[in-house]
Amino acid sequence: MITKNKHYVVVLGTRPNFIKAAAFFHEAKNHPEYQFTIVHTGQHFDPNMSKVFFEELNIPTPDIHLDIKGKFHTEKIGKMFNALSRVYKGYNFDGCIVFGDVNSTLAGALAAAKNSCPVVHIEAGLRSHDRRMPEEINRVTVDHLSEKLFTTEPSGNENLLLEGIEPSKIFYVGNIMIESLEIFWDKIKDCQILEQLSLAPKQYAVLTFHRQENTDNIFYLEKILSIINKVNEKIPVVFPMHPGTKAAIEKYNLNKYLDNIKIINPLGYFAFIKLVSESKGIITDSGGIQEETTHLGIPCATLRDNTERPITIESGSNKLFPIELDQAEVMIEHLNRTDFKTKNIPLWDSGVSKRIFEHL
Repeated sequence: MITKNKHYVVVLGTRPNFIKAAAFFHEAKNHPEYQFTIVHTGQHFDPNMSKVFFEELNIPTPDIHLDIKGKFHTEKIGKMFNALSRVYKGYNFDGCIVFGDVNSTLAGALAAAKNSCPVVHIEAGLRSHDRRMPEEINRVTVDHLSEKLFTTEPSGNENLLLEGIEPSKIFYVGNIMIESLEIFWDKIKDCQILEQLSLAPKQYAVLTFHRQENTDNIFYLEKILSIINKVNEKIPVVFPMHPGTKAAIEKYNLNKYLDNIKIINPLGYFAFIKLVSESKGIITDSGGIQEETTHLGIPCATLRDNTERPITIESGSNKLFPIELDQAEVMIEHLNRTDFKTKNIPLWDSGVSKRIFEHL
């Protein structure tokens, strides 16, 4: 009896998607019984946020590039949905694989569910319990559309069970973002970004922020920039600026806050992780970076009053800093801590994708 290869569509759109997909496709080479069609929505279209990751991480070239454009998030999600629906109708996929919580993830899952294509969600179950965050809406919606849910930490399983997801659909496989870090660690170590930027190890902090609730609100945006300037007086700050954050700063005429900050272009994966791993710590509103710093034992100051990744708080390396409180001095103290060790969280290792394939 001849068994037909399983054919999955993999929907990608943003930098975090690409990093997670790198580990997945690294393992996929060992599974010729699977066929994949990769769709790039174009959500991250800047070459520094997209093309460089495919080249650097050896991710297969997308088979379909949707190149979605639009002024508003809802407009882009709608266009992605329509374009992806046409893709699903043109193929007889056995399933759709999506990663994380971005708008491409939501559009991919919605279009799959509407076209009777089973959804597989990698990095399921995370909850901030804060519906102000567009990502939280995406997480909940995608999880409840999914047939298989692969979780990264115990809280993910607990959240899904509390929401009534069938236990047979939930698989705790570990953190695929950390798997990519482990796979590429030798190349990360060899990166010369510190020399290129004339930086000395442990003499600077790294800043990233891009979340819609922080950049679309002039009060929060100006408050963050004010806090960063206070930190910069004690610890030099290096800021690989996201194109969306740059556009918001220019829109609200807040460029004066950048005068004393070391601004650089967005970095590739190897350079960014090397920059973070050699820093005093990082200030961020990113979810994935909270995990990476926990694994590396680097202080992380998170510009939020909640996190969907509570295990990073429990480890001690990550601390929440609500923007309204302006705790610059406390933030400096946290970034100066040196007592963190690499947190050996169960299943945060190089075997995550192997465990995923066991359940596909």
